[in-house]
Formats: sequence, C-alpha cells, structure tokens
Amino acid sequence: MTDKEENIEEVIDQQGWIDYRNSVIENKTKSQDDFEKYINLMASGGLVLSLTFLEKIVSLDKAVYKSLIVIGMYLMVVTLLSNLYSHYKSMLDSDATIKDIDERHYKKIFKNIEKRNKKINILNKISIWSLIFGIMSLITFVTINIYHMNNNQKTTPPPKPATEEKGRTITPPSSRPSNPPQKK
Repeated sequence: MTDKEENIEEVIDQQGWIDYRNSVIENKTKSQDDFEKYINLMASGGLVLSLTFLEKIVSLDKAVYKSLIVIGMYLMVVTLLSNLYSHYKSMLDSDATIKDIDERHYKKIFKNIEKRNKKINILNKISIWSLIFGIMSLITFVTINIYHMNNNQKTTPPPKPATEEKGRTITPPSSRPSNPPQKK
C-alpha cells in the first residue's frame, strides 16, 4: 500500500469517527431533551396527584403523617425549580461559550465549558435526587394513609337499628300522637 492510499484510508477512518461522534452528540441531545421533559412531567404529576389524593381520598384533617406530604411536595417543587434554573444556566453558558469563540479565547473554551457543565450537572443531580426522595415521601404518605383509612373502617361497626322485630327494622313515626290511646 502506498503512502497516498494509507492517507486516504486514514482520512476515511477519521471521517467515520467524526460521523460516529456526531451521532453520539445527536443521541446525547435527544436524551437531554427527554430527561428534561420527563423529570418535569413526573414532578408536576406528583404535585397534582398529591393534591388530588388530599381532595378526593383522604381529607387533610383525617390524614396522618402530614409532614410526609409536605416534604414530598416541597421536593417536587425543588425538582421543578432546579430543573428550570438548569435550563437558564445552560442558556447563559452557551452565550458565554459563543462569546469566547467570537473573542478567540480558544485556550479557555474547553476549561470554561467543563467548569460550566459541572454546575449544570450539580443542578441536574439535585433535580434527580429531589424527585426520587419526593416520590418516596409521597408514596409513603399515601400508603400509610390508605392503610390507616382501611383500619379505621374495619374497627367501626355499622350502626344498629333502633328497634328490631324478626329481622325487620321498625321506624318510629316522625311525630307522636298528642293523646295516648284510652283503655276500654
């Protein structure tokens, strides 16, 4: 094989790696978009389900371990806000990187990107862990309260009728007669 043929193969091989690299970047971008979408859906859905549970299934005055739902809802809000700030920080960082390129600060670019991405990764980890602990807190609250609700229903016997006669309930008249019946 000649030097020219080896150079051509090397260029083709490099192009293959460049294409592969671009497909990895494209896949990473899709994954990041999905991550942002799903974490927001899960956190906002957790908030809505928590409120619905309190409204429709267990009223707040009958609920036990209320601190669990407060903590869970708080963590869902932390998830949404940290994710929102992560988006905002990413936009600012992209603008700063563009500025570095425009000002030809090529040596700083990769060091700055690494430093900027570290902050965004911390925000993303906060989002993930607050979502995980928020979901665990809300599920624990729901489980305890459903169990508590079932135990309360089992221990309370149904009310017995006022009077019974051969298995039938006799309902007393709504008004009493004014005069008692006379004996004959």
